[in-house]
Amino acid sequence: MSIVSKLKSLSAHFLGSAQIAVDLGTSMTRIGIYEKGIVLREPTYIGVNTKTNEYLFFGQEAKEIYGKAPHFIHVIQPVKNAVIADFDANVLLMEHFLQKSVFPFFLNKSFIKSKLNGYSVVPTSSTEVEQKAIQESLVKAGLSEVFLIEKPLATAFGIDAPLFSHTPLFIIDMGGGIIEMSIMIMGGIVTYRSIKNAGKNMDQKIINYIHLKYGVHIGEQTAEQVKIRLLSFTNEQKSATIRGKSLENGLPKSVRVTSNDIKEALANSLNQIIDTAKELIETVQPEIIDGIVKSGIILTGDLAHVPAIDSFISTDLKIPVIISENPQDATINGILKLISSKEHLSRVLIK
Repeated sequence: MSIVSKLKSLSAHFLGSAQIAVDLGTSMTRIGIYEKGIVLREPTYIGVNTKTNEYLFFGQEAKEIYGKAPHFIHVIQPVKNAVIADFDANVLLMEHFLQKSVFPFFLNKSFIKSKLNGYSVVPTSSTEVEQKAIQESLVKAGLSEVFLIEKPLATAFGIDAPLFSHTPLFIIDMGGGIIEMSIMIMGGIVTYRSIKNAGKNMDQKIINYIHLKYGVHIGEQTAEQVKIRLLSFTNEQKSATIRGKSLENGLPKSVRVTSNDIKEALANSLNQIIDTAKELIETVQPEIIDGIVKSGIILTGDLAHVPAIDSFISTDLKIPVIISENPQDATINGILKLISSKEHLSRVLIK
């Protein structure tokens, strides 16, 4: 299909319809509406009563009871490692999110049923089955049609990087499910790697470390909070007191954890990020490497907020590293910006 034909198709598609952007993440879901901006940021959690098979808790509320609920309340993360792991739960969660954030803008129910066009992202490594699962779950949740974009392309557009220029881009997107590394040029992905040592995996490694070193069992939420508070690559040494269950007698036990503890717990994960980046660089042509050294590596995702993580990566790779503005919202902003630019959108949609 020619560019002109694509633009005509998109123009017809836009007439009389609303454009919805969805960034369905392992830890966080973000939804935006074209010309209105981001309308929802909520954890990707849902809670079900296994006695009645009724879904009762959604998003933030479900995350807050994770690890605390009675045995018959099962809290699910329907997305794992950036792909849908529980289709039915994901449909119900997305339906709740759309009803909460999108449908109130469009009171005419017939309009909602037939005129909400969705745009979502998928990892470059996703299979056709995984892509189809995202499309079908969003359609079942209330969108009329769903179009997909490779996540690195949307992320690059969201940070105003020169995606369609001859300047190569190296973006490391550090999310909750996977860490995606992409080298792009002229609107295409030259090479790509993804690793699962992302935010959720790091939380589990902190749990194991505290278990072995201090003889205390802590939950995932405690591990996540201590990671956010203490993980840092500055010279400042922080500490925090955390409470868990003693492995000796099962009673409550408090221990003091330091920044060094967290870095030691995550040493293998952090080294794997560096090693994967080096591996990616080794696969590209010398001219592209020269461009990357000049433009630098760009960090996005929630883990980009870790103090001095840019210096940590730059020191090992000998390449400048830049943290994007609002790194956590780079992808959802990219989808919204692409929707507003039909010509660019037609070049990145997965056909």
